[in-house]
Amino acid sequence: MIPGKSTAPNDETNLDVAVDSRIASLDSGNYRANNRVVLKTFSEYLDDYQDTTDLTELSIIDCRRYAQHLRKRVRDEDDNLSAASAHTNGPYFTIVRAFLGWCVDDERIESNPAQPNRVKEELPEYHGDHDRQFWSVKTREALLEFVEDRTHAALEESGDDNVERVFRDRAVVTVLALTGARGAELFSDPRDEHRNGLRWKDVNLTQGVTTVFGKNRKRQQIPLTSRVVGALEQYKSVLNPASGDWPLFPTGHHASLTDAAKEGLESKGWNSEEIKTVLEESLSIEILHEYEIAPPALSKNGGRSVMKRLCEAADIDIDGEYLKPHGGRRGLGSDLYAQDAELAQELLRHESIETTHESYREQNVIEQRERLEQALGK
Repeated sequence: MIPGKSTAPNDETNLDVAVDSRIASLDSGNYRANNRVVLKTFSEYLDDYQDTTDLTELSIIDCRRYAQHLRKRVRDEDDNLSAASAHTNGPYFTIVRAFLGWCVDDERIESNPAQPNRVKEELPEYHGDHDRQFWSVKTREALLEFVEDRTHAALEESGDDNVERVFRDRAVVTVLALTGARGAELFSDPRDEHRNGLRWKDVNLTQGVTTVFGKNRKRQQIPLTSRVVGALEQYKSVLNPASGDWPLFPTGHHASLTDAAKEGLESKGWNSEEIKTVLEESLSIEILHEYEIAPPALSKNGGRSVMKRLCEAADIDIDGEYLKPHGGRRGLGSDLYAQDAELAQELLRHESIETTHESYREQNVIEQRERLEQALGK
């Protein structure tokens, strides 16, 4: 925002004021939360790249540049924005266009600058989800066996400094492969303040249940099989989290751990000299343990990096690509769907069975072919 720019409630053409008013007008908690995330990034883009903070200054070419910005983000491997999310029917463009349409209805602007075709045509191409990755049973078991073997090897190597990371890696793979959890429900998302990573206090190993912040932005419980519980129990004994507020999967990024140690000690009243001294004498992770300071959680991009590293080490891939976190959910869902569609719906937490059928329609068509051949006597 430009320094000194008024954001008083009666300044109705101010972009931030309009965004706040739009969010306040929405009844659906889920839709309201999605609008908050998307419109915040839209507002930041306009401020940073177009130097625009007033709705009356917003032009068609500004919206076209934003569409080009989304296309650039989709092409960036380090960005988690998908073409599906950015496209015409995806949440990003749809929410921005709906917001500006609401501004027209609310008589803040005269026309919707995101409506013309020359804006939409700059969005990234999206040709459906035919290339979605599924972990096959064979591939899943191969990776699970690989990470299991690594934990045994790490324990046999006396003084191995990587024991904690090895057990964390196995836990990451096991949870992704066998729970149906989404990466966004396990790891942190810097763009969403409510997604700061699954915490140990959310996991009940005795009952075999964990509670995640679901896609619908509500707390949801998911079951943990004995295989998952076993991996988490062993990992927890190695990690020895100082409290339930610790993330299930802490980051291994040294700079982030150091920053967390500094901030945690500052919040406890330490001065800069005291902090500098203790950081020189001890590792950041040791300080976090000793003073019960929760480390940052592994991010979604960090989770992808873990999977890339493990797949490369195990020489495992699917059509030349590493096993992506969401592929574990899809693969498990596919296996369950073949046996019990309703169980698949429940585990994947789809709102309706129709959503489950839609997600696995290709598999459904294969089953229809087999039934058709039986009906025709072939």
